[in-house]
Amino acid sequence: MVAHRAIYDLELLRGGGGADFTNVGGKMYLDWNDVCDGWTMTQHVRLFFSNANGPTMQNDFSFSSWESRSGLNFRYSMLSKTNGEVNERVEGKAHIDPVTGMGKATFTKPTKFEMELPVGTIFPTQHIFDTVDHALGGGHSLVRYVFSGTGDDSLNEVSAFISAGRGGVPYSESIDDDDTDADWQKNLDHWAISMGYFPFGGEDSRPEFEIHFEIFENGISPLMDLDYGTFAIRGTMKHVEFYPVPDC
Repeated sequence: MVAHRAIYDLELLRGGGGADFTNVGGKMYLDWNDVCDGWTMTQHVRLFFSNANGPTMQNDFSFSSWESRSGLNFRYSMLSKTNGEVNERVEGKAHIDPVTGMGKATFTKPTKFEMELPVGTIFPTQHIFDTVDHALGGGHSLVRYVFSGTGDDSLNEVSAFISAGRGGVPYSESIDDDDTDADWQKNLDHWAISMGYFPFGGEDSRPEFEIHFEIFENGISPLMDLDYGTFAIRGTMKHVEFYPVPDC
C-alpha cells in the first residue's frame, strides 16, 4: 500500500430521470497517508444534482479518520451539507479490546452514545489490507464486519467478490493529467472487486449499498462505481500523486 492522493471525476452511471434529478456530476478527492503510528484517510466529495425544470442541488460530503497500525483504535469525523446547510455531523472514536476482541464505538456528535462492536469487527484501512491480501493469495470471496464511523448505521457486514488477478496497464488512458506518471501501474496485479454492504444483524438479502471497483496491489483504485440502489455514480481517477515514505 502506497500513500497517495487521488482526484476523481464523478458522473451519473445509472438512474436519475425522475422528479428529483436527471443528472449528476462532481469531484472526489481521496487522500490516504502513512503517519507512522497509523494511517489517515481524508475524503471530500462534491456532487451536483440537476434536472431540466429546477435549480441544481449541491451536496458536499467530507470524512476524515485515523486508524492505528495495530488495528485496535480508530478516530473519525464526518460532515454532510446540502446547498451549504449542514445535514449531519458525526464525530467519535472506537476501540477493539485485544484480549476479548470485542469493541466499542463512542460517538460525541450528533449526540453522545455508544455502540457495541462484535468480535471480528475491523476498520476501513484494515479492510482494504485484508481484501488485497486475500486477492494476492488467490481468494475470491471475503466477508468482514466493518465499522466505518459515518453514522449510527456504520456497522456493516461487507461481502466482497474478487476477480482473478490480472496484470497489464488497463487505465493509463483514463489519467489525462500531465503531472501523473502512469508508470506506477507497471508490473502490478489488479483485480475487479464488488462489495455489498449489509446492515449488521439485518435479514435483508439485498445490500443497502454496493461498490464495484478496480484496485491495484498498491491500493490505488483507478475506477469505482458507487451504487445507491435507485442510482449509481462512476468515479474515474484523473490524477494521482504519491507521498514520500515517512521517517519514523
